[in-house]
Amino acid sequence: MKVELLTLLTAKSMNYEVSSSANHDAITPQDIAAFLGSRGLTTEEYDFLIAKYTDNNYARAMFFDDIFTDCADIFIKDKKDKLVSSDKLLVRAFVNLAISEVMDNVCPFCLGRGSVTSGDKIVKCEHCQGTGQFIYDDNNRYEIMGYDKKGYMEFKKQYMKVLEKIKDIENSALSKIGDE
Repeated sequence: MKVELLTLLTAKSMNYEVSSSANHDAITPQDIAAFLGSRGLTTEEYDFLIAKYTDNNYARAMFFDDIFTDCADIFIKDKKDKLVSSDKLLVRAFVNLAISEVMDNVCPFCLGRGSVTSGDKIVKCEHCQGTGQFIYDDNNRYEIMGYDKKGYMEFKKQYMKVLEKIKDIENSALSKIGDE
């Protein structure tokens, strides 16, 4: 199954145009839901697919809830210092950043267009180098999460483990629905 078919699960506006013939071969949202239900997806995998491929914020919040405890354990196990236990929002920021890095590849500055308006002219977006696809790296991750670079680098190893965990969930989910 192609992940593009998941978009059929999103709400559509009504179509008032008269159709010339009925299409009985159409795939319905119910067909896709039944297919997903038969694939043996974990809650994490299901929420990930719905969040990423239907742009569903509720599923994204559910995915965050699904993985937060495991991700927090990565930070706590690796960094048994006061910073992790005293700054609860720190782990949330890292987990949200990792989710964004895997799910949101469109440049947030040009909204995927590759160019921005600057005064009276259109210029290439400097954040994505005109591709429309945002590239996450150590130079912008800390800024996105509103943290300082030194603090980010201190937790980079744990962040990479969280990022890998989320990518593994995505790969597992895609392999279960036959879209690798």
